Amino acid sequence: MSEAAVSKEETQESGEATKPSPQPLRFLIAASGTGGHLIPAVHIADAIKSAHPHCEIEFIGAGRPLEETLIVARGFKRHIVAASGIKRRGVLGVLSFIAKLPVATSQLLRLYRSFSPSVVIGVGGYVSVLPVVVARLKGIPTWTHEAELHPGLANRVLARVADCMSVAFDETRIRGRARLQVTGHPVRQELRAIDRVLVREGAPKHLLILGGSQGARGLDSAVTEIAPMLAERGISVVHQARPEEAETVAAAYRAAKVSAHVVSFIDDMPGAYEWADIIVSRAGASSVAEIGCVNRPAIFVPYPYQQGTHQTDNAKSLVFRQKALLVEEKQQDFGRRLKEAVTELLIPANFKRMKEAPFEPRGLDAGARIAKGILELVSSKRS
Repeated sequence: MSEAAVSKEETQESGEATKPSPQPLRFLIAASGTGGHLIPAVHIADAIKSAHPHCEIEFIGAGRPLEETLIVARGFKRHIVAASGIKRRGVLGVLSFIAKLPVATSQLLRLYRSFSPSVVIGVGGYVSVLPVVVARLKGIPTWTHEAELHPGLANRVLARVADCMSVAFDETRIRGRARLQVTGHPVRQELRAIDRVLVREGAPKHLLILGGSQGARGLDSAVTEIAPMLAERGISVVHQARPEEAETVAAAYRAAKVSAHVVSFIDDMPGAYEWADIIVSRAGASSVAEIGCVNRPAIFVPYPYQQGTHQTDNAKSLVFRQKALLVEEKQQDFGRRLKEAVTELLIPANFKRMKEAPFEPRGLDAGARIAKGILELVSSKRS
């Protein structure tokens, strides 16, 4: 009897019949556009990797520059797929979408054959729509995440296609087949180390101004209005400005004799949050979620050209809890209104009341909740 036959008999006798190795879990995440889509996508990827260290995670993007910084630079492989949005682009947007559809579909089919994803995850924006739709047609489990209180067009479409959708707000309502899970919006885990309870004695002295991933022209322009008041009260400032406006903003602070550090990008956001007493910020979903987690009294200034009222609605979620004030940039006398709001928060009693109002840092566990839900979805589809 040959050695191969003996080996085969021994294997059968021991009950260890040869079985193919189980396919590793593979996660494909579609996200592009602004940091509002890419940053939570990366947090979700990190949470999945933490829960399942030996899995494989790759991304679908549209080739936008920010993808290089937030995805590729972190070691994730990215697949660029032809994609085009249609919202607010009229007939040209529809024609562009139709023209790119055959190429994008072909790219996705090849990718799904080569990568064989266990699940496809969309994190909002137009680039997530086709990957989730094609995955659904191929019988691949699908998950989407909605960061806003009121879902945008992409997720309104995908709610009718996806298996599950995680949402940031209890109040979110959307029609479709997707099973909703209220998870909160994922934030960076370094925020856990920030002291969220301590109320410093006396009046606030540190002001953090955040314009979002691209800066905010309105906040940069308002400096000349608020800087003299900040100087009178001895307030120090860290201001994230638009790159092309940074020197002008810094000069305005110098002219008013305000101690200010003006940058176009903040490398250490947890450190900035820890330093801050109060925050002035745009009201993107990630900004609102993070500020809610670090428990700093805030003034939200929604982007004046936002789609619908997304940022305003995000801000109101904390205004309702008495954790923030809302100032609309599109209102007349924006600079004066912002100055009045900052002045209000600098009053020790107001600051203390807002800081001590109840808060729920749900975002700190949101990534883990989403990862758990996605893994349960994959498991249920495999069984």
